Amino acid sequence: MKQPAFVFPITLFALLLIAGFSIAAFSLQQTHVRFLKQPTSFGSREIQIDKLTETSKVGAQNTWQGIERQELILDGLYNLNHLVETMALGGRQINSDQVLILERVLAGCNINTDFIPNMASYLLQVKTPGRKTSILDILASLRLPTNELPSILSCVRLASPLSKINFSYASVEMISSILKISKASAEDLKQRIASGDINKKSEIIAYFGSESNNLDLEKNLKQVIVRETYEHAAVFWTENNETFAFFDQSIDKDGAWKLNWNIVLWVPKIIK
Repeated sequence: MKQPAFVFPITLFALLLIAGFSIAAFSLQQTHVRFLKQPTSFGSREIQIDKLTETSKVGAQNTWQGIERQELILDGLYNLNHLVETMALGGRQINSDQVLILERVLAGCNINTDFIPNMASYLLQVKTPGRKTSILDILASLRLPTNELPSILSCVRLASPLSKINFSYASVEMISSILKISKASAEDLKQRIASGDINKKSEIIAYFGSESNNLDLEKNLKQVIVRETYEHAAVFWTENNETFAFFDQSIDKDGAWKLNWNIVLWVPKIIK
């Protein structure tokens, strides 16, 4: 349904990022892409980026020919901010249940799980990352193997701790990993969600009935939601099949889409 549309583009963007932008922004490795020289002044480039940013808002339309704009729904990916929870008195602790879930999620994405302790430790030591913090900032600080980053970025995201995994946009593999069920069961569950037969967590529990331990099922569903609307998305742009910009966005408390962070590798000449 909806999930296949965003997995490949994110991987494509990650590959480009690793190849051409990492040292400039995140000190991951030497750059291998020569940034296109812009014949315009710095001020003109700022104007171009402002126009690109405005057209990159979720729901906006592409008015330029020769470049492509696509929107990605990110709510179906695992939110790394769920690894650590803030206690009533302000202290922070690692959520052991979520560690187990993330292990299954990464294994389902064919990703080495060895970095989870370092990830959890990092999140435990810092203030809860805000929406302006890029997942790339955190991954870069962990010095992960660059060949694994595309897969990681196709499997997890960084969003507000309040942003749960929306099963309406999750892949069969993601549902299977989170609930610890077979892919056949996950496929059936996803179809029921898509058809509207199941539209809330209590109905998921009722769907499994006595087949599962309800206590474990409820733990696995703690950071899950089922609804048609989404709150975390991205817009990416391509020119000649090469990604040149990526805009991560989320809905704020007033219901408006706000930019979290963005990367612009170059600005096509068509944008004036």
